[in-house]
Amino acid sequence: MLINCSNHPSAQWGSAQLAAAEEFGGVVDLPFPQVDPRMGPEELRALTGAYAEKIEAMKPAAVFAAGEFTFLFMLVDRLLSDGIRVVCGCSRRDAVETRRADGSSEKTSVFVFERFRDYQYYAGTGRSAGAGAGSLAGRKDGRERTPAEE
Repeated sequence: MLINCSNHPSAQWGSAQLAAAEEFGGVVDLPFPQVDPRMGPEELRALTGAYAEKIEAMKPAAVFAAGEFTFLFMLVDRLLSDGIRVVCGCSRRDAVETRRADGSSEKTSVFVFERFRDYQYYAGTGRSAGAGAGSLAGRKDGRERTPAEE
């Protein structure tokens, strides 16, 4: 199964995205959490850990993750490090611009789902999941590891 960890319930997905989710054995929604902008690093790590444990207990084929960037980064890193496949949605943007009577213009964008794409570490391993695949997880001294320390 594909876990949909986003603010976009699968009931609102188009037919192409639902069909792509079927390749994972269907989709189960796990709403993306509300991430308070005042959260500090420890609170964010605790929230990330709780969500990762919830996801891992569901034993998904993959996780579609989209949302607030810092939480998303931590969640994707944690899940990939734990060997769980994580994907994002790739869409084409069709924009239409119309001129209004008052001379102003209005631009409307329609996002058309194309496919899911695996998150991968930049470190060049080519692997999208698995422990040691270029993880940016913390070091023993509690600081974050940099790619140069890999």
